[in-house]
Amino acid sequence: MFDVVIVGGGPAGMAAAVYLARQKLSFAMFSGVLGGQAIWSSDVENYLGVHHVSGIQLVELFQKHLDDYKKAMDLHEDELVTSITRGQGSFIIETAKGAYHSKTVLITTGSDHRKLNIPGEDTYFMKGVTYCATCDAPLFAGKRVFVIGGGNSAMDAALFLEKYTKDVHLVTVNAELSGDAVLKRKCETSPSIKVLPNTKTVRFEGKDMLENIVLMKDGKEFIEPADGVFIEIGLIPQSGFIDFVQKDKREQIIIDKHGRTSVEGIWSAGDVTDVTEKQISVAVGEGSKAAIDIIRYLQSSQK
Repeated sequence: MFDVVIVGGGPAGMAAAVYLARQKLSFAMFSGVLGGQAIWSSDVENYLGVHHVSGIQLVELFQKHLDDYKKAMDLHEDELVTSITRGQGSFIIETAKGAYHSKTVLITTGSDHRKLNIPGEDTYFMKGVTYCATCDAPLFAGKRVFVIGGGNSAMDAALFLEKYTKDVHLVTVNAELSGDAVLKRKCETSPSIKVLPNTKTVRFEGKDMLENIVLMKDGKEFIEPADGVFIEIGLIPQSGFIDFVQKDKREQIIIDKHGRTSVEGIWSAGDVTDVTEKQISVAVGEGSKAAIDIIRYLQSSQK
């Protein structure tokens, strides 16, 4: 039986692993691609101590740090957890390869960006199409950009982008923007943001890089030149494999300030939780904080 099982191998899980390894606990990590969504960030310029780095390069630094502790952990890369259930004095973590028992669990599975699922979306991903304005906005300084979505996340993205460019187009299929009234007013009155209501995004076009966005309004397609597109239609937390911890209406796992869930013995950290800020640096901090609390919990339970 493990002391801890980390489910997920993104920044939160990797940070937690360092803390657990240093305490010489018996633990395992189950992940898909080690590094999680951080790999897909084009450029990271807001991680303290690292001035400018791609998402892949930052994950490589994380992995290099984790390599120092690989002998202290049981790493199951490309082995996804399918379910977690309660056992007799433990939790049972199941994958396609087997079942594992652990005293505690830390869930750090992150979230996936909701996709439009239209032609060109995958083709031009990281070639003009992105899902993170806070990550990639500086790359489009002075460019012509489009934000897809009509809710708070889309409005936040548009307002963030106007710091870098004065040519922002906010595309929504609805008759008007919806969500926070202050955000809505700022978007509608900004000289840099043009709102396109009742407009559907049909496809993306270009050669090696994105060049055009094809839109539809009143049943008619029209083409707009575009340097960048930011798809902001929400996130899908990867929390479906566990059904007995408390979640919010978006299926995000609810945690307290220590990373504890509603179930004793289970913690969560990173983008899968209801923590508002979905950032690499925040995930690292949340994973570290949860690991410290798990260590205290295990030490107190052994007394």
